[in-house]
Amino acid sequence: MIQITRVFEPVLNKHYGCPQGVIGRFVGELMVRQHEKETSWTVSIANVQPTDRVLEFGFGAGKAIQLLEQKATHGYVYGIDLSATMVKRARERNAHAVKAGRVTLQQGEATRLPFADHYFDKIISIHTFYWWSEEPHAILTEMFRVLKPGGTLLFTFAYGKTDEERDYYDQAFIEEQVFAPMKSVGFTAVSSRPGPISRQFKHIAVFGTRPATS
Repeated sequence: MIQITRVFEPVLNKHYGCPQGVIGRFVGELMVRQHEKETSWTVSIANVQPTDRVLEFGFGAGKAIQLLEQKATHGYVYGIDLSATMVKRARERNAHAVKAGRVTLQQGEATRLPFADHYFDKIISIHTFYWWSEEPHAILTEMFRVLKPGGTLLFTFAYGKTDEERDYYDQAFIEEQVFAPMKSVGFTAVSSRPGPISRQFKHIAVFGTRPATS
């Protein structure tokens, strides 16, 4: 079994950034199971209010969308993802809420969010930070644009493993490559919070607020 997993691992890894087709659908469901702990934790600390309008960027197979919809009971949940395969799967997982008009899921890019200025109370993203590296300023600028004054951005990612001496992203990296770009765009109250350990991966949540006067 281990040998079979090793043979297919390179194929599966190609789909983590943008799952496509039958294999992508499998990878999407795999990620739901793999990321269950940090997904639930992220939603639990997002302080989603019943009337909030919430956006999840990179929703994958739609598990966090499902949890967010349960929090925003009188609000709306939107999602945008690069993968058409994941859009289809997430719509299936959230079929009742989609049909009721309380969840809207669509394909798109974070650098060109199809939403009006000051549209969302909260923006949430889980395990997408790794693919921001090419255009972090453009992505953060768009997220800032669509947040309401006083709105919050929250994203979670793995920064290291418990069985390795050095983290992938140490505190210096987070200060320089995460906090600094957020502040340059205009986010305030930029901070981080350690999260759960899942499958030996250590997680961190990063927060930023669009000033109420902006």
